[in-house]
Amino acid sequence: MSQFNESTIQTPGVYVNEIPSFPPSIAQVATAVPAFIGYTQIATVNGKSVINQAVRISSLVQYAQYFGGAFPDLTATVTLNPDNSVNDVIIAPKYQLYNAVTMFFNHGGVNCYIISVGIYPETLNPPGAIAFTDFINPGQNLCLEVLRKEDEPTLIVIPDAILLKINEFNQLSTASLKVCSDLQDRFTILDIFNGDQQRTFDNADVITVFRTGIGSSNLNYGAAYYPWLRSSLSYTFAYQNITLQKPAGTNIKAKDIILSNPALTQLDKAVSDLVTVINPFVKTPAFPAPLNVAPYTGPITSGYGLIPADASELSNKVLYIQDLLVGFIGLNGSFTDNDPANTNNTKIIHSNYIRTGTSATDLSPIEQLIAELKLLDESYPVPPPGGIGAVIPADFAGYPDVAAIVADPTIYGTPAPANEAAAALFIRPRFANLYSNVVNMIMAFTAEVNLRISSLEIQLTNSSAIFGNISTAIQNQGIVVPPSGAIAGVYASVDGTRGVWKAPANVSLNTVIEPMVNIDDNEQGDLNIDTDAGKSINAIRAFTGKGILVWGARTLDGNSNDFRYISVRRFYIMVEESVKKAAMQFVFEPNDGNTWVRIRAMIENYLTNLWRLGALAGPKPEVAFYVKVGLGQTMTFDDILNGKMIVEIGMAPVRPAEFIILRFSQIQQQA
Repeated sequence: MSQFNESTIQTPGVYVNEIPSFPPSIAQVATAVPAFIGYTQIATVNGKSVINQAVRISSLVQYAQYFGGAFPDLTATVTLNPDNSVNDVIIAPKYQLYNAVTMFFNHGGVNCYIISVGIYPETLNPPGAIAFTDFINPGQNLCLEVLRKEDEPTLIVIPDAILLKINEFNQLSTASLKVCSDLQDRFTILDIFNGDQQRTFDNADVITVFRTGIGSSNLNYGAAYYPWLRSSLSYTFAYQNITLQKPAGTNIKAKDIILSNPALTQLDKAVSDLVTVINPFVKTPAFPAPLNVAPYTGPITSGYGLIPADASELSNKVLYIQDLLVGFIGLNGSFTDNDPANTNNTKIIHSNYIRTGTSATDLSPIEQLIAELKLLDESYPVPPPGGIGAVIPADFAGYPDVAAIVADPTIYGTPAPANEAAAALFIRPRFANLYSNVVNMIMAFTAEVNLRISSLEIQLTNSSAIFGNISTAIQNQGIVVPPSGAIAGVYASVDGTRGVWKAPANVSLNTVIEPMVNIDDNEQGDLNIDTDAGKSINAIRAFTGKGILVWGARTLDGNSNDFRYISVRRFYIMVEESVKKAAMQFVFEPNDGNTWVRIRAMIENYLTNLWRLGALAGPKPEVAFYVKVGLGQTMTFDDILNGKMIVEIGMAPVRPAEFIILRFSQIQQQA
């Protein structure tokens, strides 16, 4: 559109001035874009770490690409009857972010954000622990502070909060509510701590503990759901992650009840090799401190600055890589020949990674890496034809530092690097290449061992009725998940089909087997209406013939007449944010009648459309809402002199029919 001030024309000619015919419009913001916060298997986008960064995804495939999959080492505890039949299976809930995102997409979710607070601690080497500072750490730009800077998310979901201590869970929940209140453009979906437990109606009752710990601030910006759910999400359990219990409670190993099976010895050995020898390399994505290279890309200093004068750190890094290779080569001695025919054991797999010939030029991948190391140190011995074992000295002490390498022009050719910094620039890509080759080789080896384990487990399942029953029982046992991920999907589905003004309740959940706690009408009465503090908890209930339904639609501020219902709170968030963004075009416009008419017409048109869709109550638009702006209505002369344009909007949002009362009475016969 071309528009100009006609009074400024000075040159003769023909001018076209396009005058807008329609008032400005309001574009409605998205209402169900959750931000999921928790631990992930990986956190890499285009080769760069995205820990504590918000990443937008639109499918589970994208999630897997950037953040990996579910926790890989989930354990199953199987209780056996005296006859070794399966009595019960307990799958310990672990990191829940992947499960929550899966449930979100399963229930109609479209777009969401992922904020990884770190890698699964147990998959690190050595195993770590859950840290509250991964979520909230004053002075650092962690998850909630990152989320403050993102405009699109409208929901906050923190499924891994249940892993924290109760006081930490409470602090994180209240912090999330405060973020929503501060920004006024998002809403928090909360889980109940220990929500898989039955209520006890005492001081230790899970609902009482939650209500006590959540505080009393910003409650209308969040909703909580109880209980947790047993989902139909399935996991593949490895042989080593199954713990067996006899009725007396004594833990036993799986192989102790599976007698004389030919696959057992090989399976135990393969698992041992994988767990004790290979996994430490795979689970360590970078060299451990202080030799922190991941992979090495910076200058060869601890601070990634200039090389220190003695340059001793380079020598340490060379030695560490050599130790890394020795540890991997040491696998050759750790494998045993379990099968006299040299078949079906991991030693055969390992043979693919050692030299099979005797020629000096017949190098295995490891020997090629050793040759690469030789470029860093001329004193490193040349691999003899006999194999690798004789190549690796027992002690790596005495390797030259950078200064010595620089002093020897035969290492890199002529001319030699002029100084340590030049040597570092030359050596740096070699470290990166070496690290990449080592990791790729170990990953390929691990894949082959895992394939062998899977084959042996299939063989064991087919040949052992007891283990087959155990495997079937585990596969039929759904994983327990907190409901927040599924609820976020329900919000998205209802918003898309009905509108944000429709209460996200009386909606069935899929991929859910059962609620972990069955709730009746009396129990829900106490959940729905809290006479002490008004902290309503929304129930998830199983109804015969209907399925698993979300059976509550209240915010945590259940005693509020304004924002008692989720749909009303979220409807106001949508309208406020939409009008706010549309009104930005009027900033610095003249604060006069023309501007007031334009902005009033824009808002009235938007609200009229919402009224037609059924979002506002009233037989006519004038009854459903009003928009006021102008001198004497919303502003004084002092307001105008101070640059304030005040717009007042009143709305009558529709509210859910939470209680439907049918009144019946008898009437006398009239004829």
